[in-house]
Amino acid sequence: MIARLFSRARNPEERRVRAWCRQTLGITPGDLPLYRQALRHVSAVSDERPDLPDNERLEFLGDAVLDAIIGDLLFTTYPGQGEGYLTRMRSKLVSRAQLNALAKRIGIERVIETTVARAHESSVPGNALEALIGALFLDKGFERTRKVVVGLIKQHFDLKEIEKEDRDGKSRLLEWGQKRRKKVEFVVREGGGGRGRHYVAEVSINGEVKGTGKGSSKKTAEQDAAQNAFRSMRSRKPPASRGEGRQGQEGAARAQDRREPRGNRPD
Repeated sequence: MIARLFSRARNPEERRVRAWCRQTLGITPGDLPLYRQALRHVSAVSDERPDLPDNERLEFLGDAVLDAIIGDLLFTTYPGQGEGYLTRMRSKLVSRAQLNALAKRIGIERVIETTVARAHESSVPGNALEALIGALFLDKGFERTRKVVVGLIKQHFDLKEIEKEDRDGKSRLLEWGQKRRKKVEFVVREGGGGRGRHYVAEVSINGEVKGTGKGSSKKTAEQDAAQNAFRSMRSRKPPASRGEGRQGQEGAARAQDRREPRGNRPD
């Protein structure tokens, strides 16, 4: 009875959000105001209604839930891959660019409350998607949320194509070095013994170590080292502010979010 009261749409906007959730997510909101909050950017909170909650807290929750869902998906999908590979795949799937792309593909901008111009490239759609995942988790629980998120990913992304991006980082790094006349070298050594045997690789650019990696084979270790080299060179760029519609920055910690990879090319 209480759930019905929550889900009853009282105005055209609530009816639009409920219809969108049914059509896009395949669920009927039990707590409709929670979903409205998830879709409300801070820029839409006016001075006359400071009590109106924005979606930042739900975004924080959705971020954690999304990580758990993607981690479970990759752990099951790639039983033979190590931690480094799974971490890189997760970074690709939950990158800011990927979340924005998914949010736009499901038409989330039709139901977002924001004063940020649609033509302005921003992280608003991806942040709202994370907040929506947080709302879905609170309303429907983890298992239902997992099914919705995995369904969206499989519908809108090809894991095999994303997987290909990870396969030959060593070749890309060597090619990058040739184009820029930089000396790229890989050194691999064996570590451990018996069943614990593994390989450790270092990649240096002009004599400076830029990345290390390890794996059950020399090739795997080199690929891991190449990806870590890409990541270390990207991280040297100063983080950009996410301040759409906010006073000042939205927080240095989020600006340096691990989910900001911009492809696999070093700068």
